[in-house]
Amino acid sequence: MTTQPEAAAHEPSTARQRDLVALLIALVVAVVLARIVSTLTLRGAIPTPVLQVLVGDLSVWVPLALGAVWVLARTGRGTLSRFRIELGDLVFALGIVILARVLDVVLAISFTGTTGLTPAPSLGAPDVGFLVVSAIGIVLVSPVLEELFFRGLFQRILADELTPRTQWLAVVLTAFLFALSHLFLGSATTTLGGFQVFVTTFVLGLLTGTLVAMTNRVGAAVVAHVLFNAVAVVATWPR
Repeated sequence: MTTQPEAAAHEPSTARQRDLVALLIALVVAVVLARIVSTLTLRGAIPTPVLQVLVGDLSVWVPLALGAVWVLARTGRGTLSRFRIELGDLVFALGIVILARVLDVVLAISFTGTTGLTPAPSLGAPDVGFLVVSAIGIVLVSPVLEELFFRGLFQRILADELTPRTQWLAVVLTAFLFALSHLFLGSATTTLGGFQVFVTTFVLGLLTGTLVAMTNRVGAAVVAHVLFNAVAVVATWPR
């Protein structure tokens, strides 16, 4: 039998709806700022590659972090415990990475004839500082912040707004939003490239979102996201 507090958790809440709106606003601001920074970079307004990466990353991280902090200030109790990782979670995380990366490679080969995961050409010694700053952002900061924002907060709050029978929509809608944001923030220059980014990140979001929904823990989703991004960084590291 469902207890009264559990039943109430799935009733519409003005506070939860306000939190969802705040997170959506933070995401829109992040996309807009990132596009502005990209335009300034193309015009040469941001001088060095390292500074370009830092400003570009911060334009996304700061709005997402502020939105997350705003929500956590009200609902933060127990959030850190959701980063707990169990051994079984790691097995599922590895499986998610394999599935998502295989899909990405299949799409890349279908569209371009190559995997897309090839070392970048380097004329002389690469800029190690630039590479390290990029790698830290891609492999560590972005996965942690994005999983907290999308799966740890947005998906969980949205699920609480839905009925038990429709909670699966929270996973799908969050994955869609996750993929759409990567499409706008990505560097794809062709329609097929954009389609590949959207499909791959949508599937990654579906798999990690399902895992979070099943375990009520976001730690494994972070691990899967870290490994997914790390594969690309290692495979494309200039040689």
